[in-house]
Amino acid sequence: MESQAQPSQVEGAIPSSSVPTTESKLQVGFVGLGNMGRGMALNLAKGLQTMSPSLNHLMVYNRTTAKAQKVKEEAGGAVQIAQSVEEIGKRCQIVFVSISNDEAALDVFTRLCNGEEESRGKTREERKDPSNTIFVDTSTIYPATTGQIERFVSAQPRRHFIAAPCFGPPPMACAASLIFAVAGPYASKQAIASLLVPHMGRKIMDFGSNPERAATFKLIGNSMLLGVIELLSETMTLADKTGVGSDRFYEFIQEFFPAPSAISYGKKILTNAFSGEEGFSLDGGIKDCTHIRRLATSVDCPMGVMDQAHAHMIAARANGGGDKDWSSLVGGQRLSAGLDPWEGKRPGLLKH
Repeated sequence: MESQAQPSQVEGAIPSSSVPTTESKLQVGFVGLGNMGRGMALNLAKGLQTMSPSLNHLMVYNRTTAKAQKVKEEAGGAVQIAQSVEEIGKRCQIVFVSISNDEAALDVFTRLCNGEEESRGKTREERKDPSNTIFVDTSTIYPATTGQIERFVSAQPRRHFIAAPCFGPPPMACAASLIFAVAGPYASKQAIASLLVPHMGRKIMDFGSNPERAATFKLIGNSMLLGVIELLSETMTLADKTGVGSDRFYEFIQEFFPAPSAISYGKKILTNAFSGEEGFSLDGGIKDCTHIRRLATSVDCPMGVMDQAHAHMIAARANGGGDKDWSSLVGGQRLSAGLDPWEGKRPGLLKH
């Protein structure tokens, strides 16, 4: 898999307008340094310095200050730490956000806008500064929430919102090989394209001007990933129950279905490597699956695989899996098959 996009991968979707690297006052900010945000922010901090040493260091904020300090150390000091979300909104012209859920996203964007208004004013008469402020949300949230945030952000002139939810686990964020689904004002998308790729990802998919379309696409994409994990869970559990062995079935997956997601999640299930430190949490998976099922219901589109995956994730969480990677949903499948949720293998019916 490529770790970095070719220029055409950006330009084919959104003709990129270079960030004004000669404008020393440009300040870029990043809010949310969780498993995904940490890798994106670190790469962005380093990327800004390669674009122009005269650019201000990336300004970051995280509720847990220790995480912000760690990113600063890993970036070789090319990061400045804000004391509040409002400070990011007050001082930055481009702000990226990576937040875990809808409620937190609404709170963060409210505080960002409060900070921006403290700096530039609340009324049209006060807002004389001709420059723009661009807020970019990389989080996975429900489309209606995205629309609510967009309307709130855009209520003031020269304040723009872009939905840019990203595909990829934390290791891909660290490798700057994420895929971004982007929607919002065209000029604003141009302004951030060269920051997204190659510094944080490898490809941009443009979904027009309505941010809710990008948020919708992200949920559909996640339903595909979750469906892969559910199918892996069922088939690998069956392989163990029959005595064929999930190790042999994983060998088949590698040869016949060599998709990165199938190989990666299949290995986690095979080795019971469900650490949430480098993956997407089971709680986050339940949140996304709830959004997916709500979206499907809203358009009368049954998704039986999502219903089953949701049930397995709930069962896995009830048996101690809340802090594990979402591939631990196999624990729910194993329980229904009479196996230990976190060990899996038991003597099978067939003999080798």
